[in-house]
Amino acid sequence: MNSSRDQASPKNEASSVYERSERFRVVLVEPEKEGNIGSIARSMSNFGLTHLWLVSPKTAIGDEAYRYATRGKEILEKAWIVETLSEALKGADHVVGTTAIVGTSSRNVLRTTLNAELASRLAGTIGSVALLFGRESTGLNNRELEQCTMIVNIPANENYNVLNVATAASIVFYELHKVGHVRSRSLEPSQQSVERLASMFAQLATVADLPAHRRRLADRAFRNVLARSVISRREVSLVMGVLRKTRNKAQPVPRNPRK
Repeated sequence: MNSSRDQASPKNEASSVYERSERFRVVLVEPEKEGNIGSIARSMSNFGLTHLWLVSPKTAIGDEAYRYATRGKEILEKAWIVETLSEALKGADHVVGTTAIVGTSSRNVLRTTLNAELASRLAGTIGSVALLFGRESTGLNNRELEQCTMIVNIPANENYNVLNVATAASIVFYELHKVGHVRSRSLEPSQQSVERLASMFAQLATVADLPAHRRRLADRAFRNVLARSVISRREVSLVMGVLRKTRNKAQPVPRNPRK
C-alpha cells in the first residue's frame, strides 16, 4: 500500500487511455466491505483506471478483496490509504461525488444526473478529477458533499434507486470510458484562465449588490456550469471579454483629471 506522499505526477505525453488513467483517481470513503473494494478495483482495471484511494477503510484488504479484484489485484497493491478525505483530494482540480438522492430543489445547484453528455463534458474538463464514492451504509455526508464541484445521481427505479457502490462505480467508469479522450488538448483553456473567468463572474455578482447567500449560490452555480462544460480556450476569452466590459460599465474605473 502507498501513502499520499508516493503519488507520481501525471505525464504530459500519453495515449488517451493512459491519460485518463493518470487524470482520474477513485476515492472510496470509509469502505466497509472487502468484496466491494475488490470489485471496484476489478472494474477500474476493466475501464483503464489505476489510481485507487481509500479513506479510513473500515475493513482490511485481505483475501476476499483480492478474489473479487481478479486482474485488478495490482490496483489493490498500489492503493493509497489515508486517514482524511482532504488527503485523498489534495491536488484534485475537480471532485465528483455520487449520491442516490436526486436534486429537485433549485438550491441543489451542484446536483445533476449522469448521462452520456455529462460524461463527455466531464472527460473534457481540465486538470485532475477525483471520483468520490461513499460508505455502503450511509453514503457521503453533507460535509463531504460540500467539497464536491459536482454531484451526480445515476437514474434508477424510483421505488428502489440505491445502487450497490461497486455497481454505481462501474456505471460511472463505463460512461467515462465510452467517451474516451474528447478533444485535442490544444483547444483547452488553462486552469488559471477558467479560474479567472469564475473570479470575474464573482466580481459581477458583487457589483450587482446581491445578498451574500445569493452570491455564494450564484458563484457555485457558475462554477458548476464551467465544470460540466467542455469550454474552449476561445470561448473563455470571448466570455471573459464580455464580463470585463460589463463590470467596467457597471463600475467605471475613475480617470485622472487632465492637468
